[in-house]
Amino acid sequence: MNRIHHLRLIDHVPALFVLLTIGSVLAGCASSAASSTAGASRTHSPATAASTTATARTFTSRHYGYTETLHAGWVSASQASHHWDGKGAPGSEDSVVDLFQGPGGVQAWALAVPTKESLAAYARATIRAAHAAHPCPAAPQTNQAITIGGAPARLLGMQCPAGSGFLVETAVTVRHGTAFVFASQNPSGTRPTDRSAFREFLSGITFPP
Repeated sequence: MNRIHHLRLIDHVPALFVLLTIGSVLAGCASSAASSTAGASRTHSPATAASTTATARTFTSRHYGYTETLHAGWVSASQASHHWDGKGAPGSEDSVVDLFQGPGGVQAWALAVPTKESLAAYARATIRAAHAAHPCPAAPQTNQAITIGGAPARLLGMQCPAGSGFLVETAVTVRHGTAFVFASQNPSGTRPTDRSAFREFLSGITFPP
């Protein structure tokens, strides 16, 4: 099979290359309900409605500190219940992962951990770890300089296994001594829209000052 179902992290920095996960699809969405009192109806002003919508479409990670403004088609599937300590081998189903469901079946997930590495060193380490632990190429097919929430980042794209056509993308940034990783793949098989959907997801990321 082209898809590798369980993420297995190695150790600290290399461990954060959260590739090749998704053993099951976790779905979730925010919903809102209008309420009324007997014999009377409540009228919402445009400003109130806009505020309610904005709140429903904003995800703030309790343990990793970033905020994601969810674009159309994206929902929060699960939020980490506690901070990852850098040990063990959590997968997408585990309680230390923020998981999102996107359009066309594409998914994105996030982890973060303190690091003393620079962005360049961290990106190199994650590439080496992916090659050592998974059937991924020694070098990604794409390695682009981007920004996430105004911070310098690297966007890595590769086919795992090499030549399979199964796309895994990982965006890495280091901010104030914390490494953030936002990764994406489509467990049902790569679609032409997956790249643009992940970039749209990344555009919604903001960090606290």
